[in-house]
Amino acid sequence: MSSIATATVTPEKRVDSGSSGRAASGFYGATQNGSQPVRGLREVTSGYAQKTVGESAGTGSSNNGLNAALAQIVQSVTNRNKATGGSKIITVDLAEGESVQEFSTRLRMLLMFMNRDEGSVSATVSPSFQNDTYPAMLALVKTFESSGTSGDWRPDGPRAIRMGKARHLFVSVDMPVADRSASPDTLIEIVAAHRISSEWYDLRVSPRAPSTGMTTVLFGVPAASGGGGADSLHASSVFTNSVFKRERAKNLSGRPGGIHFSRLSSMANWSATTAV
Repeated sequence: MSSIATATVTPEKRVDSGSSGRAASGFYGATQNGSQPVRGLREVTSGYAQKTVGESAGTGSSNNGLNAALAQIVQSVTNRNKATGGSKIITVDLAEGESVQEFSTRLRMLLMFMNRDEGSVSATVSPSFQNDTYPAMLALVKTFESSGTSGDWRPDGPRAIRMGKARHLFVSVDMPVADRSASPDTLIEIVAAHRISSEWYDLRVSPRAPSTGMTTVLFGVPAASGGGGADSLHASSVFTNSVFKRERAKNLSGRPGGIHFSRLSSMANWSATTAV
């Protein structure tokens, strides 16, 4: 692979991206924040017994619609053909505060079990290490341990986990780490995609997504919520420039290979927009 793009984590946890060689050569940049060590899976492993994982937010009857979206995701990644199959981009509307962490954890385990002999690379991309990535790594470690498979997996680098030949990468927008990992070839999951800019996505993620056999899933809140004021205006501005808004609109317009799951009028009222 070409040289790794660099990124500096500022005290406000914003990322200023530059490049060395090919601009979009990797998910990870070389962090220059020496005051705070980057935490990785080995630390998660050592401390998992003392930690707790937040449960997924309950959504009542809306789970029926969400389950249909999750079933489509599983079908897409398990029936893929890396050589000849077309790629799919799936966008899923979530309510503010709604979580799919339990589903995502099980999906990561499923992919690694399925592909531990032949190999695969999947990735989860999140806006915040503290709020998104660390809890996701912790949930995966706990689930492996509780399922009796603690001897079948191992940390593989600062933000990756391996089972046989299968790897899963964890990527944080606000706290990148240096890594020369292989590009994902199975699944890219974008968590809280409404808080990730399309510019960052185009620079760091899109160039590493293959044109065949890949499933990209974006979970996001479709519009800014809140009671007004500065926070609401900021959330609206972030959403306007987000990769979720852009990819959601493309799916709704009938993009080939695009599938969108949306709530129409209430949390229990779902629809799917599909193009093949």
